[in-house]
Parts: sequence; structure tokens; C-alpha cells
Amino acid sequence: MSHQENHSINDDNHEVTIETLRTPPLRIQPAPTGKRVVAALIDSLIAGVVLELILLLVHQRFLGPLVVSAEFLVVTFLYYFAQEAVFASTVGKNLVGLRVVGNNGDPVATREALIRNLLRIVDWLPMLYLMGALAIILSGKKQRFGDVAAGTVVTIVAKKEATPPPAPFLFH
Repeated sequence: MSHQENHSINDDNHEVTIETLRTPPLRIQPAPTGKRVVAALIDSLIAGVVLELILLLVHQRFLGPLVVSAEFLVVTFLYYFAQEAVFASTVGKNLVGLRVVGNNGDPVATREALIRNLLRIVDWLPMLYLMGALAIILSGKKQRFGDVAAGTVVTIVAKKEATPPPAPFLFH
């Protein structure tokens, strides 16, 4: 699918306009840093519990720190990648009303989810998402390095209209 994109940022409310072949242009609101932090804390807690269960159930003997570190990276990658590839969100993002979209405004595709999560390790450097947090703060679209490489944006889930427009008359 080919499309042309023109991104503009409205600094008043941090809204990003994505002009594609669709009419009218898509307007999304990048997720506030605070919501992303809360989502990351929830997801880290869940991924940590999953890792702990794997270590307790699968391994009955002492493991070296290298094996545990490798398992941590694999479990964390699979946790984020699988959920984002299928649902465009993780449990944490879903609970705080966030989702991941591509530059075309569609939910994140599998390839994009793969790229953004493979680069999660860069965002972790030097520790605890420091590089990712700095990238989010400095980016106009609040993107971490994985988002920039994948062409994705974490955005607020659009709320359904409280009062939808009236249905057209079917019979005159």
C-alpha cells in the first residue's frame, strides 16, 4: 500500500496530523510520558512475574546470572512483541488507554512490532529505559528509538463519541 505522509505537530495539544490517501487526514495524540511510564511499570511487573514463574517451574537448579539475563531478555521481548503484534497494545498500555500505531495510522503491523521490540534493548541503555525516556521527551511525536526505527507512535486510544451522529433515514 503506497501512501504519502505529511506530519505536522500542534504544540498546543501535542496532536500529530498524518496525511495519507485517506480523507480527512488522520489526527492522533501521542501518549503522554506519564501514561507510558505507568504502562511500562505494569508491563514490567507482569513480565517479571512471568519470568519468575518460568524460573521456578522450569529450572529446579541454580542458574548462572548469564542464563537468567538471557531468559529475562527473551521473556520480555516475547511479552511485548506477541501482544503488540496481535493487539497493538500490551496489558499495561491497554489498562491506561494506549495503543501502538504505524505511521499510516493503522494498528502496528507484525513487522513494525518486531522492529520496535528488537530495539527495546537500545532504549534500556544504560539502565532502566534512560535512553528511551530521553528520546520520548525530546521527540515531537514522543517516540523512543524503537518507535523511530519501526515508524510507530504510541498514542491515546480514541474515545468513542458519547453521542454518535443520528443514523440516516433508510426509508423516505
